[in-house]
Amino acid sequence: MKISSNWTLALKLVLVSSTLSFAGEYRDRVIVISKIFRNSDPDVQYVARRDLEVLVSDATAPARANGASKITDDLLYALVQNDIPVEAKKYILRQLARVGTSKAVSPLAQIMMGRDKHLAEEARAAIESIRGSKASNALKAAYGKMNTEGKLNILKSLALRGESSSVRFIANELDNSSESISVTAAWALGEIGNSGSLRTLRNAYSDARSGPVNQAIERSLLSNPSVDSNLLHDIFSQGRDAASRRAALRILIKRQDRDVEDAIGLGLKSEEADLRTIAIESALSSGVEKFQRAVLDRVVEMGSEDMLIVLGGLNNVEDEVAESIAQKVIEIGDESLRLNALDLIGDVGSKRSIDLLLNTFENGDRASQIKAASAIAQIDTPEFDKRLAGMLKSSHSKKVLLAQKVLVYRNIPDAKMHLLEAVKGKEPAFARGALKTLSVIADSSDLDQLYTIANSKSGESKRMIVSLLKKLAPEFGSTALQERVINL
Repeated sequence: MKISSNWTLALKLVLVSSTLSFAGEYRDRVIVISKIFRNSDPDVQYVARRDLEVLVSDATAPARANGASKITDDLLYALVQNDIPVEAKKYILRQLARVGTSKAVSPLAQIMMGRDKHLAEEARAAIESIRGSKASNALKAAYGKMNTEGKLNILKSLALRGESSSVRFIANELDNSSESISVTAAWALGEIGNSGSLRTLRNAYSDARSGPVNQAIERSLLSNPSVDSNLLHDIFSQGRDAASRRAALRILIKRQDRDVEDAIGLGLKSEEADLRTIAIESALSSGVEKFQRAVLDRVVEMGSEDMLIVLGGLNNVEDEVAESIAQKVIEIGDESLRLNALDLIGDVGSKRSIDLLLNTFENGDRASQIKAASAIAQIDTPEFDKRLAGMLKSSHSKKVLLAQKVLVYRNIPDAKMHLLEAVKGKEPAFARGALKTLSVIADSSDLDQLYTIANSKSGESKRMIVSLLKKLAPEFGSTALQERVINL
């Protein structure tokens, strides 16, 4: 960092002043550092700010006796000097916010009431940080002399201080003629969050107030973990603020409180989509079966958007239940719902979904067939493999051909053996179906066996096998097979 010549001179003054003895132990250094702020060079001011901070930190170190008291005196002394620049006073006030004692309250209160708005705000922030009733009383005493903005800032300070003694003072502002002040007072009581402020908010909620104030009271009540169940039910069923109603329902479900099933039912019947969403998501994610059932038993009554939310929350319920709901949605839902439900069955499906998947794979539209194929590949049940093996041996050609198609997506034991046997057989349709599947899943060993089968065939049967070999051998066959296929 480049340091100007002015700063070099100032630094020398600091070093010299450290050997002097003024009335205060740190006063000389505070004054010298403060005067450096007259220099508008940003680098100089940065170093001055850092030096002031280091000085205050050193003065209040644990080893220093009465350090906070001494440095507070010396910072206050600098504040009242006319030759100290305003920029320096701003940073002095910030240091008083860090370490100032109660003796700083009265001088800070005078600055807070002064004409310089920037210094007034810094002084308020400093008083806010000072512990003890003296600081709180100073904020309250100044309150009536402030404009609306100043009153809002003092209410915020009292809230952040969180003192029980401020509850009554703040409560008096709930009925202020200024709506912004009343709203901030409601927020402030919520921030304090003790039994007294909660009781005040509860009583205020029962009184008629303007919409925004009532909403602010609702939000403050909901932010308090001690709010009672009766009040939560009131806010959920009668609240004027939609966000508060949603929050109340979420808290009721999370608490596993009384009459929650009824609340969930009311939420599901709401015309407000967000409230229905909260009811569905919170109930399903609760892990409580009776709450989940309060939603799942109403699935057939839901619109498409709500059914979609249900599908998204079924990962929180038992697989068997989730599978049953997915099957029901496929039966009654629109195309988008069916596709999402098929995805879910791939994750949680059992043998109970085998017929549904096979039927969708065979008869569904293109999008549904793709989803069914994906689910067939994923579904974790040995019964599916047994079903396909039985279908491959069936006397019903439709079952055999369907099973052959499915083997593209699901690898069952001895699958290729079944396909190669079909190619060897005398039924052309089975041979064509088997070759179509083998065109996707065959490896080098399968191609060697197809070559052997081709040499035992003639006519159309041989032509089909040779056609497949010429297509696959150059890419997947051994070198020897490639040479033999050329001569076919």
